Amino acid sequence: MDLRLRDLAPDDLPLVGQWLRAGPVRRSWGDPEANLRLLRQPPAAGSGRAVIEAEGRAVGLVLWQHPTRAELDLAGLTDIPTSVVDIDVLIGEPAAQGRGLGAAAIGLVAERALADPAVPCVMACVAPDNLASLRAFAKAGFGQDRVFDDVPQGPHLLLVRRRQEGPAA
Repeated sequence: MDLRLRDLAPDDLPLVGQWLRAGPVRRSWGDPEANLRLLRQPPAAGSGRAVIEAEGRAVGLVLWQHPTRAELDLAGLTDIPTSVVDIDVLIGEPAAQGRGLGAAAIGLVAERALADPAVPCVMACVAPDNLASLRAFAKAGFGQDRVFDDVPQGPHLLLVRRRQEGPAA
């Protein structure tokens, strides 16, 4: 499978808007217009947004960012450092769903983030009923850490992937 990530461009926003308005994505991502407003703004330092392309065709979106101390504290994740990288993914093209593309994209972002020694782990926050995301993150090497209150969305699972240590010498 030919999968690559490329920077999100303004020309991608109409297609991303279609994905965000679709039923399954809208249930997980919330207000499409609010998300599009955020995507029109430049990403914060250490954050990224990439279109997932499979076989040369845009099929989804992956985002990553360092959560703020206020965001982590509000969720009760006071022990998580702001140097972690939080990953979000969506596969918007129905024909591309369930093919492992989300897991592959998550894996690429996780590997890139964990190459930075300042990043202790990567994380994701997933609603317990979002089975597709749970499968994708598990396939990308994430394990369940705990349940927490993702205000105002309610209970979510904190999924974490830590850096793999090399074999002992």
